Amino acid sequence: MTRRTLTAAERGDRRFAVLAASPAVLTIGALFLYPLGYAVLLSLYRLNDKMPGATAFIGLENYVQLATDANFHQALGRTFVFCLVTVFGGVALAVGIAALLQNPFRGRNLARVLLLVPWAVPPVVNGIMWKLIFDGSYGAVNAVLEGLGLLDAPIQWLADPQLTMGVLMLSEVWKLTPFLALMTIASMQAIPSNIYRAASIDGAGGWDRFWKVTLPNLRGTLMFLLIVQSMWSIKVFDTIYVLTGGSGGPAEATTTINFLAYLTTFSYLDRGYGAALSITIMAIVIAVTGFWILVLGRRKEKAS
Repeated sequence: MTRRTLTAAERGDRRFAVLAASPAVLTIGALFLYPLGYAVLLSLYRLNDKMPGATAFIGLENYVQLATDANFHQALGRTFVFCLVTVFGGVALAVGIAALLQNPFRGRNLARVLLLVPWAVPPVVNGIMWKLIFDGSYGAVNAVLEGLGLLDAPIQWLADPQLTMGVLMLSEVWKLTPFLALMTIASMQAIPSNIYRAASIDGAGGWDRFWKVTLPNLRGTLMFLLIVQSMWSIKVFDTIYVLTGGSGGPAEATTTINFLAYLTTFSYLDRGYGAALSITIMAIVIAVTGFWILVLGRRKEKAS
């Protein structure tokens, strides 16, 4: 294959394009590569601001310590459970909402607009809102349940480890599901209507059309949704901070791996070990992303 010789004007356009894009590429590279390189370097040091005299280069010792750290293992387990509920629950709920909003009914456009409201709420405001709703003294949930006669005494939702994790899951699903649903709606609208008409002529009911037509055509969208929701769930921070007052409690019940990295770095001032935690979290996010691409991308290739 012979390469076409560029004209002088085309070479000039190419040079201008490279020159115009260079500032943005250099800025993004500096903002991404410098912190990443600095974090990798820190992770190779014993660096605790409480013991400045003990600072030393220790190589991969922080990563070896992670492998046997019980706190990290427990945080990893909590993160896994949290991701299991928020990723699969959030995506399933988003697909269900999108399927409902695809059907014509009066007020459908208004419903789609209102769907944006939770997504537009800032994460900190979202955390404050759910903290007020589930407050044990004056929260709306206790007031409603007591009003209905279902409770004799108020429940301390944010003082019980299991209930607090439940509130955290609910708040994250409430906030992130609208974005997932809107993406699903946009993808559903791109499915040709003649496929549904052909399926109806063949006698397919509503469930069959959804299972055999809609879902297969959403495979690429589902892969994207699972990837972004997994990333958000692994990196959840704002809501935990607000709900628990920055403690990750009660009894470390909401201390996920990302929050453990924050506590290690900024509360315990162990910057070297905190950096190792952060690099490990990044590796986990990359591994999970690769997993979803491998699973759903491979199936797409087989289907084609």
